[in-house]
Amino acid sequence: MNTTQKQDIAWINSLKGLCILLVVLYHVVLPGYAEMIGHLVAGFMPAKLWLAFNNYLSPLRMPAFFFVSGLLATNGIINRPWKQVFTSRVTNLFYLYFLWGVIQWLMIRGVSNEVMGEQLSKNTNAAWAATPLESVKLMLLAMSSSWYLYALGLFFVFAKLFREQRLAMMTIAVLLNYAAVTKVIPGWGPESVAQYLIFFLLGTFYSSTLLRWSEWRRSNLVPWAALIALSLIHAKLGIPHSLFLCALAVLISVAACRTLNRYFTLGWLNWLGRNTLQIYVLHRIFIEFFGMSAILFAEHHQLFANKAFSMLWATAFPVVMVALCAGCSVGVWTLLNRGIGKNLFIYPRLLRVKVDA
Repeated sequence: MNTTQKQDIAWINSLKGLCILLVVLYHVVLPGYAEMIGHLVAGFMPAKLWLAFNNYLSPLRMPAFFFVSGLLATNGIINRPWKQVFTSRVTNLFYLYFLWGVIQWLMIRGVSNEVMGEQLSKNTNAAWAATPLESVKLMLLAMSSSWYLYALGLFFVFAKLFREQRLAMMTIAVLLNYAAVTKVIPGWGPESVAQYLIFFLLGTFYSSTLLRWSEWRRSNLVPWAALIALSLIHAKLGIPHSLFLCALAVLISVAACRTLNRYFTLGWLNWLGRNTLQIYVLHRIFIEFFGMSAILFAEHHQLFANKAFSMLWATAFPVVMVALCAGCSVGVWTLLNRGIGKNLFIYPRLLRVKVDA
């Protein structure tokens, strides 16, 4: 593998690593951190900056994740037969989605709520459902913390079934995106699936074009200018997180990750990018445990009435929680991912295939 090939792989891992950290940050800030801001007696500016930072990164976080996922799925969708990819690309994703949906419900609703007596949010989520049946129903609607896995499976099937009708697929995806961002589609789960299909398809069928546009060349001024203009027009129309702004964010992030890998060794970030699954499925559990514990402790000891603590909470809580939850997720995965525990992170049949090989 030559240096250029290694750099191409490196930027993909860097972007995936960045995205998973931003996903953890999003779940840390919303709802637990955000709902506590009203209790603080100091640190309002840092708290508002964290909320703004989280909001402004919305056009990047999931669009980039799905774009890279589509790029990595290209060969399986276009070149390989169903027999070779269905188990690894579809069954495995649905297996992990429902398995971890059940685990999250047991740990958050069945354990955390019993211990803490409360939960971080009253939002509709399979992890906080009152009954197992309600949890499964919400999972089927993609209203689960691990909805990304569900969406990937659905997107892969859709893209492979209709790979010869790309224009029709792209048209449907664009219409679904507009329906999602204009809040026509009810429920945050179906809305999210509808919003991000377009980025998976862009990664699958048009990644070469977008990667070419992401390079710092004069010839790319026209597409960049068009994306900026369309983003501003949509913002004026009241659609701030438009398809065009998200595409622009993806291009910028790809260019940035390529540049950083050219000048720096981002070993830790690239390792995270190669190991996003364990962080993705586990971090929500740790956020619930650590976030709820910290809030209850602070309330019990009336720490939010202390200016020094409020300032510390407002400034450092998001960073500490992201590091703690990501670190614990990797640590638990390291302990579990052996023997029978490997079945928690990959469809069992795929494990048998590896052993036979």
